[in-house]
Amino acid sequence: MSEEIIIDNLDDEDYEGIKLFEYKLSFDNANTEQQSYIEEVFDDWSWGMGLNIAHLKKVAEDQLITYIFQSPISFEDKDIQNWSDEDIDNNIVTKLVGKEQFFSQFLFSECDVETLDIFFYDSSEKKYAVDVSKYSSMKSV
Repeated sequence: MSEEIIIDNLDDEDYEGIKLFEYKLSFDNANTEQQSYIEEVFDDWSWGMGLNIAHLKKVAEDQLITYIFQSPISFEDKDIQNWSDEDIDNNIVTKLVGKEQFFSQFLFSECDVETLDIFFYDSSEKKYAVDVSKYSSMKSV
């Protein structure tokens, strides 16, 4: 097993005294080119209005590549018709799924990231299968 820190903003004053939630995104059999693309997407989405990533590391174990990231944005899985304006601003789900959001970016890779088996784990370790498409989605498994 190997680990590599990709983003480290934990010392940034923006994250001092703030509760951080830990999420995981795993990719089965991602090759080097695919991993580079995934890391570019994470970097592009690391800013405050994106995933607001305080820390990101990559863990490689056999054929499984897992990205573990921390963010002050919480996760709540609920039907879209039950979302409030506050949910839209403060729920990381709204940054991950939907048209032109994080997961949809994998559709534009030239290295077939969208063909990989991708799983998202929320801060309580609940597992979701990721469907990469124009609108992308997650389904509890």
